[in-house]
Amino acid sequence: MIRTKDILNCLPLLASILGDRYGVQVRISGKEACTNGKVIHLPSLPMDCEPELLALANGFTDHEAAHIRHTDFSVLKTANLDPVTFNLFNCLEDWRVERKLSGIFPGCRQNLNWLIRRFFVEQAQPRAGDDSPALAVLDYVLLTVRAWDVEEVNIPRIATAEVLRQNFPGVREVLDAILAKVYIHCPGTASAIAYARQLAQSIRQWEPQQQTESDENNVQKGGNKPNTTEIRRKNHASGPHEGHRYSAAHNGSAPQPEQIPTSACASQAQPPISPSKAKTQLTALFHAEAQDLPQNLGELLSTALTLCQAESAFESVTVAVEGFRPSGVLPEPQKLKALQASIALRTRLQGLLQARTQRRCSVGRRGALHPGSLHRLQTGNPRIFRREAEQAGLNTAVHILLDVSGSMSGTPIALARQACFAVAKALENIKGVNPAVTAFPAMASTNSVFPIMRHGQKVPDSLDINASGGTPLAAALWWVMQTMLFLKEQRKIILIITDGIPDSTHAATHVVSVAQRLGFEVYGLGIRDDHIGQLLPQTSRVINDLPDLAPTMFDMLQDALLKGWAS
Repeated sequence: MIRTKDILNCLPLLASILGDRYGVQVRISGKEACTNGKVIHLPSLPMDCEPELLALANGFTDHEAAHIRHTDFSVLKTANLDPVTFNLFNCLEDWRVERKLSGIFPGCRQNLNWLIRRFFVEQAQPRAGDDSPALAVLDYVLLTVRAWDVEEVNIPRIATAEVLRQNFPGVREVLDAILAKVYIHCPGTASAIAYARQLAQSIRQWEPQQQTESDENNVQKGGNKPNTTEIRRKNHASGPHEGHRYSAAHNGSAPQPEQIPTSACASQAQPPISPSKAKTQLTALFHAEAQDLPQNLGELLSTALTLCQAESAFESVTVAVEGFRPSGVLPEPQKLKALQASIALRTRLQGLLQARTQRRCSVGRRGALHPGSLHRLQTGNPRIFRREAEQAGLNTAVHILLDVSGSMSGTPIALARQACFAVAKALENIKGVNPAVTAFPAMASTNSVFPIMRHGQKVPDSLDINASGGTPLAAALWWVMQTMLFLKEQRKIILIITDGIPDSTHAATHVVSVAQRLGFEVYGLGIRDDHIGQLLPQTSRVINDLPDLAPTMFDMLQDALLKGWAS
């Protein structure tokens, strides 16, 4: 039995659980944390994830799942917002979709609040001294919206409000009036876009109050007209990136560690700028690029996860993706030989199982009277009743993982195909066993799999697959574990049929150890090669010819299928 606590501490299984709960796909591969509006991508993270990194991945999945479920991307695409209006829309839409998701899944509210507190309060830093105060206008909207869920955000929000009071008097009151409407009624993406446009328009239309010449001399001189570089934040990455755009190219950026901002937050106390310069900077704000504007929660999470990705591919966790691989019907001679081996294996296993599932009699305190135990009454023993019960049947899912890499070419792949077909056929006819067959890799990419037969399906004849590609065993095992996680069977067995060494022995060893720790049972069948014994020294066997299959598999499977059976 797999424990919930262990699942929550294992990133691939946690991602699978979250994806299933939210009805979205979550993939772990590549170098970026992003989404394309349909699939949530997490980067290849270190094998041993710290609790905080797991929490970040969990929160990113919560946040992006909220957008996938509740953001109308077609409406957003049609709106064609400029960077500033889009930034304001992001603030409002993030809050709206997170609120809707929390209404369906209350548990994610706690995760999201932890993230808001982390990025906008605990790790908030003042702006660099030469940053434009105009950015504080966007900061104020962001922090106001976030303070609706986490009260501590009011601390940096109040500081930002003071910047607005000094440099842009009157603009805060206009923004507050619009944001109050958002809080009361913002039912969909179209409404968030409309409110964002109102906010942007109010910023554009702001005019400085009339001042006397002596008053203007008391404030800092405006200097030359600023260009868009004045709006750049000192701690942002200098290179362009896509930002948190919810579209087909919704990507996070990957700047260098020393360039990453921890939060959009209040400015350091600075002398107020002149009214003319204030107006000029607000005008320049609308000519800035998206990467120069304050980051929202999704962007901050994407940046943090991207920076946490494993430094080496051999130290990372990557989950295979489903792909396709051409396959045909097994040639008739090979199929007949495989069926003969299957019958021999099934006969031996069923004979053993029949003895294990026969009825047995036990004597206890309840049931039908057992005359042969009446003598126990003389000693005051009440156990004189008979109960007949059938031994509990098998409740096991078996997933066969077939290696079709290039090293299997020739005789090994022919033997492996027949062995796979024979084992699947034998298990299919055993009551209480739920088999499946998956080949790896598929043709889609290196880290890919091709499901030939899913759990609950009949064994197909289409196992005539040619061998090519690498041996991404670790990624394939993670995919199988994700697939089997939701099966109702209590016991879960993975049988690897392979001939050689995986692409990353270190990654394969790690995933096997995690699988065994979680409660999966991993077995190996070597095809004319004993390298599988290095990965699974206690639970693997080697065959050199098809006639070896029945006795070898029987020797291994009788221990596997009957392990833990109550005697």
